[in-house]
Amino acid sequence: MRTRVFSQVWATCLILYFLSQILFLVNIQFPPTHNFDEFHYVPAAKELLATGTNRNWEHPPLGKEILALGIALWGDRPIGWRFMSTVFGALTLVGMYLWALALFRRRNVALWVAALTFFNHLLYVQARIGMLDTFLFAFLVWALAAFTAAWDPDSSPNRTKFLLYGTGILLGLATAAKWSGVVAWAACIGLVAGIYVLKYLGISASTRASRGNAWYDPGLWPGMRLQHWLLAFLVIPVVVYLVTFLPFGAPGELLSMQKRMWEGQLRVVTPHPYMSNWWDWAILKRPIWYAFDREPGDWVRGVLLLGNPFVMWTGLLALVGCIYGWLRKQERAGFLILAFYVAFYFSWIFIPRKISFYYYYYPAGMVLGLALAYCFELLGNFPRFRNLRYVYLGIAAGVFFYFFPILAALRIRPEAFRNWMWFSSWI
Repeated sequence: MRTRVFSQVWATCLILYFLSQILFLVNIQFPPTHNFDEFHYVPAAKELLATGTNRNWEHPPLGKEILALGIALWGDRPIGWRFMSTVFGALTLVGMYLWALALFRRRNVALWVAALTFFNHLLYVQARIGMLDTFLFAFLVWALAAFTAAWDPDSSPNRTKFLLYGTGILLGLATAAKWSGVVAWAACIGLVAGIYVLKYLGISASTRASRGNAWYDPGLWPGMRLQHWLLAFLVIPVVVYLVTFLPFGAPGELLSMQKRMWEGQLRVVTPHPYMSNWWDWAILKRPIWYAFDREPGDWVRGVLLLGNPFVMWTGLLALVGCIYGWLRKQERAGFLILAFYVAFYFSWIFIPRKISFYYYYYPAGMVLGLALAYCFELLGNFPRFRNLRYVYLGIAAGVFFYFFPILAALRIRPEAFRNWMWFSSWI
């Protein structure tokens, strides 16, 4: 029976992967010029191919190495710049399915989360642009799926170690794509430390949630000792991270590379028309026009990074349900969803970055799909609300297709873009 379920899960993963990548590739040749931050990263990837040097030294090299692979496969043209983003975008969708499966342990709920993730705009746009954040979150979502699957007192010691060592590898890769991967890394360490503090204080497990669904249980992570935790969350991720730098210098130069990147991040102070503040992101105050290009015959093509407004705004309400599920029902799903949303979003209060943009909200915005799924699970206890999730998904899909022309760079008339500009701050 377990083998059959395993086969069905991975068959679903393969279907989700191939369908989503095909959809991401359609119309990928537009815009035909560099799309927003491709202006920085595509030349850096080409320089890697030509000379083996890391031209974009403000960021770790892995993301540019992945971009370079796409250019090597497809050439210096739009599909070459963006092909690997479609690959990692499809892997992100699969990762969201697996993360939801680890949280809810129900395949139909996990599939619902995958569908809502696709209709949330953020993934679709990020999967079609050569930017580091696409690779960053792909690694992160798989890491958090593994971490969540290990949050189970009934897991065997070998399975627990396998999942947590895998988490460490993926966190190292995420940080090697972009430094903001440290946020999830630190969040995982903080959550583990918090549970051990509760164990040390002798606090007993919750009786409101069933074993395996409780947010806290002293029996979590069987077989894990201090040396295993150090290996999982220190040695493995650090080694994985540093290995990505070896093509660019001797091991003795690794520390100076990190210092140079840190100084480079602090120097980014030039104002930008689409810069925004962290408190703007959750309410969709200032999205980003990644591209807006004129074409012959009085046409334009635009790409707007804007989360699905229906999902973004109702998702904030769903976080209240997660608070209730954690504090009242003592359930791990509500707790972990809330914990990672808070980590991804409110970490920007402390990150010393002078200039910030809406796409920094990408990881937190994706977590809202899980929050909504959790709330519909709560509502599922009432018969009259059991099918409400599918009505919600239909509305989200409708909003996605309404915005689709300015997500996929379809041809529109110059003034037609105002049809989607609900607020002046969106222009």
